[in-house]
Amino acid sequence: MRVLIIGITGLAGRHLYNYLVKDKKYEICGTYNQNKEYADAFTDAELFKCDINDICSIESIIKQCEPEQIFHFGAYVTVHNSFNNPIPIFQTNVMGTVNVLESIRMADMDCKILISGSAEEYGKVSQDMMPIKETYALNPVSPYGLSKKMQEEVGLLYNRTYGLDVVLTRTFHYSGPHQPLGFVFPDFAHQIVDIKNGKQNHIKVGNLDAKRDFTDIRDVVSAYSALMEKGRTGEVYNVCSSQSVPIKKILDMMVSYSEGDIEIVVDETKLRPSDIPNFVGDNGKLKKDTGWQQHFSLDDTVKDVLGFWTIIDEDML
Repeated sequence: MRVLIIGITGLAGRHLYNYLVKDKKYEICGTYNQNKEYADAFTDAELFKCDINDICSIESIIKQCEPEQIFHFGAYVTVHNSFNNPIPIFQTNVMGTVNVLESIRMADMDCKILISGSAEEYGKVSQDMMPIKETYALNPVSPYGLSKKMQEEVGLLYNRTYGLDVVLTRTFHYSGPHQPLGFVFPDFAHQIVDIKNGKQNHIKVGNLDAKRDFTDIRDVVSAYSALMEKGRTGEVYNVCSSQSVPIKKILDMMVSYSEGDIEIVVDETKLRPSDIPNFVGDNGKLKKDTGWQQHFSLDDTVKDVLGFWTIIDEDML
C-alpha cells in the first residue's frame, strides 16, 4: 500500500507517519516545504521537497509515488494570523488543494484522498445546538475558517464532478507532542517549564472559562487512517472527542505536575470578546462508519506535552 502524506513534517503528518510506519504493509512517501530540519526524523519514508502552490511540483511527485492513498495536510493553520494576512491562507488552503486534486485528475490516478478540514468552518454555533453535527450550516467567522470551507467545497466538487474518491474531515481542537507554540497546551507547558528554570515568574493566560473539545493528535491520526479505510466517499466527518473541557482544567492539570506555586496572570491580548463559552462536536458518524475509538486520555496528552517541552528546554540549555 503506497501512501503519500502531503505535509509530513507538520504535526498531523509526523504523527500519522509514526502511526503507519508500525504497519509494514505501508510504503510511505511524504512532502515537506519549510521544515527541512525535521526531515531526518522520517527514515522509513521517501521525502520530496514540494510547494503545493506549484502545480508542476505536486504533479511530478504524485506521478513518481503512484500512491493508493493520499493524506492532504498541506495548509496554513492559524486563526489569529489569518485576519492580518489572509492572502497566503487562501492561496495555500484553497488553490493548493485545487492543485493537488487537479494533479490527481490529470494523472488519472486511482487513489483515495483524505482532506483534513477544521471545525472553524462552523463558526459561531448557539449553545443550545451543542454538540455540533455535520449537518449544521457552515458560517465561518475568520479568513482561516472560510479558507477551510472553500477547501472542502473544492474537494466535494472534484468528488461529484470528476469522480475522485475523496473523504473530508472537520477536525476539532487537538494537541500532543511536537505541537508548536500558539496553541493552548504548548503555550501553557512552555511557560511552566520556563518558570521551573527561572526564566519567568508567572504564567500568562487568556479566557480560562471557555470549554473546548480536545482530542490527542495520536487519536486524530488514527481516525484519519480509519476514514481512509472505511470512510464513505464524498462524505464529511467530525473528528473530535464529543466531550468539552474548561481551559482552566488543562492549566490546573499541568500545574499539578510541576513543583511549587505558580502565579497566574490574565493577559488581555489573549482574550477574545466573541469567545464561544462551549464548543463541542458530535463524533457519532465517525464511530458508526469506522468503529474508531480513542486511546489517549486528557491526562496522557497533558503529561506528554509537558514532558516534550521539558526535553526541548533541556536541549536548549
